[in-house]
Amino acid sequence: MIRKQLPLFILVIVAVLAIRSSVIEPFRIPTRSMLPTLFIGDFLFVNKLQYSTHFPFSEVFANRPWYLGAIRNPSRGDVVIFTPPEAGQESLYIKRVVGLPGDRMRFEGKKLILNGSPVERRELLGTDRDRILSQKGFDPENRYNPSKLHLFEEKMDSNTHLILEDDAFEGIKSEGEILVPEDHFFVLGDNRDDTRDSRVFGVISAHSIRGRAFVIWMSHRMSLSDSNWSFRLDRIGKLIQ
Repeated sequence: MIRKQLPLFILVIVAVLAIRSSVIEPFRIPTRSMLPTLFIGDFLFVNKLQYSTHFPFSEVFANRPWYLGAIRNPSRGDVVIFTPPEAGQESLYIKRVVGLPGDRMRFEGKKLILNGSPVERRELLGTDRDRILSQKGFDPENRYNPSKLHLFEEKMDSNTHLILEDDAFEGIKSEGEILVPEDHFFVLGDNRDDTRDSRVFGVISAHSIRGRAFVIWMSHRMSLSDSNWSFRLDRIGKLIQ
């Protein structure tokens, strides 16, 4: 009986791994670089069919995925998982696409200038700001001084999302204008002053993108200071904008 069930068990495992490799992949948020959109301890599903069809297990045997068909470009505002130029295939980053091929990107202080015009944004104040900053798990280690934080609602094409700026940081230096090459993208963390993104490692290749993050399927808060953790039920099922 055990011998008969073993091949079926192996087939199930292979099928699950194939789906993970080419259809949907789980990802855990390990850093604060995407605050206030994503918290440390958020678990996401990544749609690997969003931009093309991946040949199963190809990322294991090659430096980049093999695609079954043409690659579709991300839209401005998409949150993507990718392998950065500064790291090997074993490292994955998550950032937001803000620059598409042919775009001209530069910064005036902390303000993003896209193709010669400032990106539209509106600062959140009062109860809207306090509600977001007080969410359970936003800053469990008290890393930030709330009086120095600024929350903005930023609009890019049809995508509207939140970004965070911190007066305690001077900001990441990005000198001059960058022209995004063909088949490449400029990415930024939503936590604009506490992230490594295209201002540090440059643009990313279309072939480095693993997929688009689209939903939080589990989230938990962990505090290293008091060794406590708890589920954040209000974040489960939240779509990623």
